[in-house]
Amino acid sequence: MDDEIYQRLLGFGLNYVSIRSRSEEEIRSYILKKITRWNISSEYLEKVMGRLNELGYVDDLKFAQAFISSRNRSRPKGQMLIRMELQRKGLGRELIEKAQELLKADEDDVEVDLAINAATKKLRSLGRYDRAVQRNKLYSFLARRGFDHATISSVIDEMLPKGIQ
Repeated sequence: MDDEIYQRLLGFGLNYVSIRSRSEEEIRSYILKKITRWNISSEYLEKVMGRLNELGYVDDLKFAQAFISSRNRSRPKGQMLIRMELQRKGLGRELIEKAQELLKADEDDVEVDLAINAATKKLRSLGRYDRAVQRNKLYSFLARRGFDHATISSVIDEMLPKGIQ
């Protein structure tokens, strides 16, 4: 019976990580919910986590790098907001900073490039407004995306020259 429970939990864990990569905390929480629901011993948690780790599915650094790359490609956000999202997924500050540094190693001004990409997409929908309203809306949009003031200001100044309004 014990082997059957372990195999079922391992199967649930493998299905969970096959959908997309997950942090160790997400996997641990998912398996723990199953254990709690079935009212079985929590010793299975460490057995399943150990096996998933052996199989290479539990690697928080790799997960953080993939998460950051995905965010940068699909929906550009500032480092501050990405850091918060990763912390919610159970990653520590040191690990997040290491992942961000590894990804930034070959790229200069990544933050500005991401902000420009996001602003370019947003500007398409702001064409009907005058320059002052565009500036305000663009600033608010980029701030909600987690970019800092200096980055936002430089991007807006580059994309929307002040000129006569």
